[in-house]
Amino acid sequence: MTRQGSATVGHSGEMDAHGAPPVRLLIVRHGETQWNADGRIQGQTDVHLSIRGEMQARALAPRLADEPIDAVYASDLQRAWRTADLAAEGRLVPVTRDPAWRELAFGEWEGLVYAEAAARDPEVASRRMRHPAHTAPPGGEHLGGLLERVRPALQAIQVRHAGQTVLIATHGGVVRTLGCFFLGLDLDAAWRLTAGNAGLSIISWWPDGPILETWNDTSHLRGANLEALPDTGLVRPA
Repeated sequence: MTRQGSATVGHSGEMDAHGAPPVRLLIVRHGETQWNADGRIQGQTDVHLSIRGEMQARALAPRLADEPIDAVYASDLQRAWRTADLAAEGRLVPVTRDPAWRELAFGEWEGLVYAEAAARDPEVASRRMRHPAHTAPPGGEHLGGLLERVRPALQAIQVRHAGQTVLIATHGGVVRTLGCFFLGLDLDAAWRLTAGNAGLSIISWWPDGPILETWNDTSHLRGANLEALPDTGLVRPA
């Protein structure tokens, strides 16, 4: 993508008018788990990838083959860091596990299907669908708190990896929150953004603002019959 005033062209080689290069972020949601298949809210419960989820994560590797990945970060929950391991397989780039990239904490709702959570706490569930930015599940956190948790890690990557390409393996709630952040949307719009298992989103983050290049690309799953489960953000919030 060519940017007005750039000195050179070619992803991480580009520069803005002030001579500062962007960070190219490759953001992926983890592969499928059995809880995803069952429709259970995972949150920060450390559920591992299913066999299908591992296959989805492996399918990311050829999709990313032409990307010069300089660094890899992942949530320290195993479904995310295992996805990063498989997506970056064969590269001499270590995976840095960071709890800042964990999924939204769902507190007492973790392990429940959404209908059970809504029946248990109907007022909270209804309010959270309208205002997730400031409404938390009992014992959990809201999207505003998630963004404040993720923001320092994100800003550190922007400073540390200027001009580089960085892979981040994380979770659905984080992906939606980042989408709102980069697009300048209110966090209450998060459920309008889909985030499928092993979906890939690409952002070129310039010093003067981000450019969204790709959102929730799952084309790498189709040929292998590994399409992600439908994800509306309403019935599969984690």
